[in-house]
Amino acid sequence: MKKIFILLITLLLISCVWAQTNSNININGVNFEIPSKYQGGEVKNDRYDLEDTFTIQCIDDNIPKHIGLWACEKDYGENLTINKHPVRYYYQYNPYVNDNQSHAYFASNDSIFEIVWKGNTINNDVEKIIKNSPQPKIDEDAFNYVLDKSIEIYKSQRIDQLNKDGEYNYLEAKYNSKMQNANHDDTRLKEILLTYYR
Repeated sequence: MKKIFILLITLLLISCVWAQTNSNININGVNFEIPSKYQGGEVKNDRYDLEDTFTIQCIDDNIPKHIGLWACEKDYGENLTINKHPVRYYYQYNPYVNDNQSHAYFASNDSIFEIVWKGNTINNDVEKIIKNSPQPKIDEDAFNYVLDKSIEIYKSQRIDQLNKDGEYNYLEAKYNSKMQNANHDDTRLKEILLTYYR
């Protein structure tokens, strides 16, 4: 009886240690094992978030928005493969979190995911998350094409926005300078300014 009791206690301790080591979450139909270091966050809208420390999310809905800024502003970037998963990795110093921030974009199943964490290397925990996720259904060339095309789209949108901002600033300055004259027709100017804010 004493041996059975000791065996039960041992099994209970082992299961408690295992439960504290990894936690499973589901994002967009893909299960991920979250290491204890990154546990305690919450899953909402296909995104697991642990404050400013760690995030994993499906980015299928808007890849250019998620990868564009980091691709353009990176301090370092590389393409690599982790257990047949194509991965695009960037890091940059981020003043908002007062630390280096890394971004790994990878394919798993039918989706593309982003993992964000503090640091400037792909640590063992992040590598394990990618390695243990389901195999991607797209190959490395298709993955890189999607990301490269998304970066082009982001750059184009960014240039368009800068042009709009420049045009707006010019028109606003023109409008303000015309305000000094009492008699002027600024209907077209107001129309342009209102169109900008749609």
